[in-house]
Amino acid sequence: MRFTYKEFRLWLRDLTKGSCNDVYYYSSKETLAEGIIRIDSDADYWEFVEAAYTPEAELDVYIDHQKQLILDWADNEVLSDGNMYDLDGNEEEDDKEEEDDNDEDDNLDDIMAYEHEVDEEVHTFNKTIGDDFLNKLLGIGNLSDDDEPNDGIDDKLCVTNYAVKNGYDLWYGKSDHNRLLVKCCKGKKNKKNKGCPFRLRATWMTNERSFQIKSLIDNHNCSRVFKFGSIVSYKWIGNHFMNEILQKPKMSVRKLKAKVRKRFNLIASVGQCRNARRYAFKEIEGTLKEQYAKTCSYGEELRRSNPVSTVKMDVDVMPDGTTYFSKFYVCLKGVKDGWIQGCRRLLAAVGRDANNHIYPLAWDVVAVESKETWKWFVDLLLDDIEMGSGNGLTLISGQHRADKERVPAAEHKQCASHICANFLKKFKGKQFIKLFWYVAASTTQAKFEQYMNEIKKLEPLTYDHLMERDPKTWSKSFFETNRACNAYENGVPESFNSVIDDARKRPLITMLEEIRIYVMERLCTQKSKGSSWGDLHICPSIRLKLSKIKALQRFWRVVPSGYQEFEVRLGYDAYSVDLGKKTCACKAWQSTGYPYMHAYAVISNLK
Repeated sequence: MRFTYKEFRLWLRDLTKGSCNDVYYYSSKETLAEGIIRIDSDADYWEFVEAAYTPEAELDVYIDHQKQLILDWADNEVLSDGNMYDLDGNEEEDDKEEEDDNDEDDNLDDIMAYEHEVDEEVHTFNKTIGDDFLNKLLGIGNLSDDDEPNDGIDDKLCVTNYAVKNGYDLWYGKSDHNRLLVKCCKGKKNKKNKGCPFRLRATWMTNERSFQIKSLIDNHNCSRVFKFGSIVSYKWIGNHFMNEILQKPKMSVRKLKAKVRKRFNLIASVGQCRNARRYAFKEIEGTLKEQYAKTCSYGEELRRSNPVSTVKMDVDVMPDGTTYFSKFYVCLKGVKDGWIQGCRRLLAAVGRDANNHIYPLAWDVVAVESKETWKWFVDLLLDDIEMGSGNGLTLISGQHRADKERVPAAEHKQCASHICANFLKKFKGKQFIKLFWYVAASTTQAKFEQYMNEIKKLEPLTYDHLMERDPKTWSKSFFETNRACNAYENGVPESFNSVIDDARKRPLITMLEEIRIYVMERLCTQKSKGSSWGDLHICPSIRLKLSKIKALQRFWRVVPSGYQEFEVRLGYDAYSVDLGKKTCACKAWQSTGYPYMHAYAVISNLK
């Protein structure tokens, strides 16, 4: 059974004897501020475990202290002089920046080398700097024939680029649709200090449809700054990091803040970086309203590019004629054919393939989860996979009444993990956990009753509680045989949900596309792996289970009792095995589809 993030936190709490609300890990490949990752879901926890098991992995784990948050401490790694330092206090050189920090988008004339110390001289504009904005300034703002029409937004962008490049504390004295006034060093002017003399004035020229610079005092007597006011907006940050945010949508706000500081030598606030991420996603994906407005077009494109696929959309029309989104269902033809032709007799309907891996079938987006929406989804799904009333089908679900009404012939199960979690809310103790899983994994009613009686001896109320939860739906001892599905946990859809967890936070069409691409890539990858097995008739995961069973079967003694009938004994335990009918008294062979240790012992004995 896979360890969950919740269980990991409980283990940490027992280990540290304290609260563990926020847990982080860090790889030494990056600076602490950039590389620290928060663990707050099962998907994050499993990524952490996989990273820990990679060759030569060295991970540090951090927990928030009650008097100091780890993220605030990580920010202190970037010292106040504006330089970047590693964990040993050694200054990092500029040429060690990541390759992806050299995107063409973030050019600013390749970001001139910054002076980290206070400027000792007054700097004047110089054409040799090669800045387009400065060249326009020295040309008194006149646009050439090759220049595109300019507006206030273009001028503001140039001003921001110029300020960040040189570390000038510029601010807008006036900024509207007719006037633009830029000054330097706000709040530093007094009787003794007249402040920085820099001034830039621009006005809107109606005839030329552009802002033009009318006056300029191009002198500075100020020192470099690292914190900029409103001159650096979240949009400016979002535009410069849009490609990176698109490629790494899980980039944290803290990591973005560290990247901004490292690349541009400026200190952005957490709020600016958070808004920059939102702005970048909005620019890339559009607004929610725009996404929902395109669902019809998206559905038509899916049908065009995937003929015979099932794409259904349902809307609610209000009395005033307003139309609202209700449901959207997708089942691609390749997925449908793979289930019917290649997997139907080997899989459980929850999406488990012959190698015991997830097999996504269909997905549905609904406004509200209800009996009606579940029935709509189940009707479409059963039509696509040709299962009729559910004869031969096994469902592990949230016990929705719509499932039972629509597929009465199917075997309905509950997730044993959910039963256990609810059980432990009322009854604490490791012994209860141990006995519960013995009960759930029992393949015979005799074993089921044995372990339930042990629970009853410990606490009679626990026995009553479990019996009220309908053991026929979560204990293997009551499962139907000849279905080749003895699953009693809902881990398959939960694994799928953890994979698409990030996609579910995206706007509608972006989310649907993320899921579609993931499913297509997965099916292609799994098909390629299956083709590489050659003449192998037993899938690798099943072969692994059989190899473990082989080690256990050698302790059992085989006694022939008839034609292809045997009795397998170990101490006081005895089980009958019928090779002709492929049955065993323990029911494991019938429920899984492959021989368990009793049948394996018989087969090995005959060889």
